[in-house]
Amino acid sequence: MPTPPTLHAPAPGVGAALLVPASLALLRTAYTQPAARARAFGVWGTVAGLAAGAGPVLGGALVAAFGWRAVFLVNLPPALLALMLTIRHVPRSPGGPARGGLDVPAQAAAAVSVAALAAGAIEAGPLGWTHPLVLGAFALALLGLAAFLFLEHRSPAPMLPLALFRSRAFTASAAVGVLLNTGFYGLLFLAPLYFQRVHHYSALRTGCALLPAVDLVAAGSALAGRLTARTGPRPPMVAGLVIGAAGLAGWLCAGPGTPYAALVGPMAAAGFGTALTMPAATAAVMESVPGDRGGAAAAVFNAARQLGSVLGVAVFGTLTAGGLVPGLHTAALAGAACFLAAALGAARWAPGASRT
Repeated sequence: MPTPPTLHAPAPGVGAALLVPASLALLRTAYTQPAARARAFGVWGTVAGLAAGAGPVLGGALVAAFGWRAVFLVNLPPALLALMLTIRHVPRSPGGPARGGLDVPAQAAAAVSVAALAAGAIEAGPLGWTHPLVLGAFALALLGLAAFLFLEHRSPAPMLPLALFRSRAFTASAAVGVLLNTGFYGLLFLAPLYFQRVHHYSALRTGCALLPAVDLVAAGSALAGRLTARTGPRPPMVAGLVIGAAGLAGWLCAGPGTPYAALVGPMAAAGFGTALTMPAATAAVMESVPGDRGGAAAAVFNAARQLGSVLGVAVFGTLTAGGLVPGLHTAALAGAACFLAAALGAARWAPGASRT
């Protein structure tokens, strides 16, 4: 069987890395009042939730009909539509003071650190956490992080202004992004394996089986926007994280003979809790920095979420080395712990009511 092409694999990730922070910065510029911005972030999350809900079903249908390569084609129509809408409706940003070019050395150090961390976590499953290659990868990750912080501290135009982390609300919200995605997407990575290997579902049926986890994302995001506008980010963040923790812990009932109906509630709670948290955390991040740092704040938050996703998939995947179901149970506990830790941080440091 031919090896899948990898030369262009980074392109979707690069595109998303450019688009998500820019879209959040545009929303901050377009809506000057915090309450209105919170509702806009809720709409933004609703649209993202609808896309997430459509992904598993469309992906399963394409895999079943045309093979795994077809899943990449589903991105083309919405990408072309988004390009047309951007050219026609998104205004040009006003000129502002230049902040310097690309901080290539720091970016390279950050990429090495994250790649080494992910590689170490992935290889820890088959090799063991004390294997020299795994420990070496973790050491390289620490060296990359130290180099990144050193370069950013000395750079006249840093990629990541470290002064942003002086705000407790900003730091806490970024940490929530890491923990949230670690728990949710880590378990979402294992759920299809469970349905396919334990219950022997097809690709299409697996995609449909995951709908309870993603269908409520749109509704939860819309509700989060309204609640954040009224109460500030803290209450929906805490409530969403607690609900999500309960949903993740509900996967402890999963076993070889567990009926699908028993997992609908846990999946729905995890998806709804995640959706309730994300727009509120986004609002908290964006409100905690000066207006000219909105793009940097959005980029940090997006990077934090993606780092959480990488860690969730890598670490939770290693937990299944001793068996899928026992590993799934351990991952459920770990994911719930991540959500509860994030809830404690949000309760302590997330901002309260928005100013109107």
